[in-house]
Amino acid sequence: MEEVKFSIIVAVAPDRTPEVIESLKRQDYPEDRYEIIIKKGPNTSENRNSGVNEAKGEIIAFVDDDATVENEWLKKADNFFQQYPEIDVVGGPQLTPYDDTAFGYVSGVALANILGGASIRNRYRKGMLNLNSDERELTTANVFCKKEVFTKAVFNSNFWPGEDPVFFNELVAKGVKLAYYPELYIYHRRRSSIPSLAKQIFNYAGVRPSISSTRKTKKTSFFFIVPSLFVIYLVLLPFLAEWNILFLLPLSLYIAIILTVSSIVLVKETSHKKALLLLPFVFIIIHISYGIGFIWGILKQFLNNYKNE
Repeated sequence: MEEVKFSIIVAVAPDRTPEVIESLKRQDYPEDRYEIIIKKGPNTSENRNSGVNEAKGEIIAFVDDDATVENEWLKKADNFFQQYPEIDVVGGPQLTPYDDTAFGYVSGVALANILGGASIRNRYRKGMLNLNSDERELTTANVFCKKEVFTKAVFNSNFWPGEDPVFFNELVAKGVKLAYYPELYIYHRRRSSIPSLAKQIFNYAGVRPSISSTRKTKKTSFFFIVPSLFVIYLVLLPFLAEWNILFLLPLSLYIAIILTVSSIVLVKETSHKKALLLLPFVFIIIHISYGIGFIWGILKQFLNNYKNE
């Protein structure tokens, strides 16, 4: 009997049932060469770290509990590590399924577009193979790690829901090789309503300033700051426009860009045509939610630093 090659860790909240198990059991891969470890608990990072400690496999895979993996997911990962033995971590995109809700599908289209996802859009679409990847392309919704990398970094629960970027950035800082492989994809449903999408984006943005403040991470990308500047601009716009009507030009340009990009997407996409009419509004929801969340994250970090002084 061969040893276990892959340990698949599924972190699950106490009140959830892991939907991904069904597709994991359909893998076109020897059953005795992979194990599925389900870790339930309120803290995702602790669940994953606990799963790593129990894992028998030489490669640890993480996948979200509500995802669907295609049948050759493990086979593709195995072949990738054989072809690129110098790579320690490889992940792929989490694509939006075609049978997602109408709003969920449009949200996925927005996040996969540069106007909605910016530098992280490859998380939600098939980009190009990248053998020098980082947290902008990788998430623990779909990633494989050689077990030895956990001697260099573990998941930090203090950064939820931004523990992924901290983990990947810490690995990069310690010389671990990360790769993005577009064919190593899964399907992952998006938020199905405006409030749930806005809350998700707000939460991600709220933790970004604290992530960027850690020594092991890169400086904050300009893409992460732009939405906050836009929100500040919108708040000040009534006063600015009263002073000089020309201050309306940036807003006019923004609307023109939103409508142009949305029209191009509408022409290219072959399904969900009616739902895609919502795309301009979804872009706006993403931008404003992220902008407000980022500002809140800065204020929260400032208050925490003040309390610690």
